Amino acid sequence: MVYRLHKALYGLKQAPRAWNKRIDSFLVQQEFVKCKSEYGVYVKKGIEGNQILICLYVDDLIVAGSDVNEIGAFKCQMMKSLR
Repeated sequence: MVYRLHKALYGLKQAPRAWNKRIDSFLVQQEFVKCKSEYGVYVKKGIEGNQILICLYVDDLIVAGSDVNEIGAFKCQMMKSLR
């Protein structure tokens, strides 16, 4: 008997690719722009010249920015949509 998976599971070969596609589509939807020279870096320019910078490495994120409120709003948005 053979079972077909409809989504990638943690620990399988395709799981990192599935996660990367999901996080990439989420960040693009949130108006982040992927850096052309560095694959895992995304930048979003906010109001009043504020920026949010995200560095993605496998399943870890580093979030940095010039406005704490915008970073907090991004974190809340991410928690809501990636559950």
